[in-house]
Amino acid sequence: IPIYETDLDKLVETNAASGRLTFTTELAGAVGDADAVFIAVGTPSRRGDGHADLSYVYAAAKEIGAALKKFTVVVTKSTVPVGTGDEVERLIRETSPNADFAVASNPEFLREGAAIQDFRHPDRIVVGTEDDRAKKVMGEVYRPLYLNQAPILYTARRTAELIKYAANA
Repeated sequence: IPIYETDLDKLVETNAASGRLTFTTELAGAVGDADAVFIAVGTPSRRGDGHADLSYVYAAAKEIGAALKKFTVVVTKSTVPVGTGDEVERLIRETSPNADFAVASNPEFLREGAAIQDFRHPDRIVVGTEDDRAKKVMGEVYRPLYLNQAPILYTARRTAELIKYAANA
């Protein structure tokens, strides 16, 4: 694995062996069966103006939109400017006008080299959505952490995007 995180190799091996973690290059099959799909791609600064390059986020949104088959929560994990979720929603709707989905923002607060520890023991979990079905799905995603007393803060999507920027300031 080309990423250094303490115990990542062991964690991947254990969960892959148990069937809880799989990898595929077949986006359509993976998205079609998923309750939640996470967009976690790079958002490097653009040359010249320094703004976030959202082309990877938007390309992922279009590909996901084309593969949706049932209600799915499309979750942005990447650090993105306020309002990006609105554009992700528009792109998916444009790609698949009849798709049943919700877009949520779920910013991560992980330190490089300590991401696994930070994920397992977060001081907060922020979920930006006003869709009740999306809240239920995201509650299930984070239930094991919630049982460990990690508070889940549900807020508007734009507010969640702003919280991430404020945390990075």
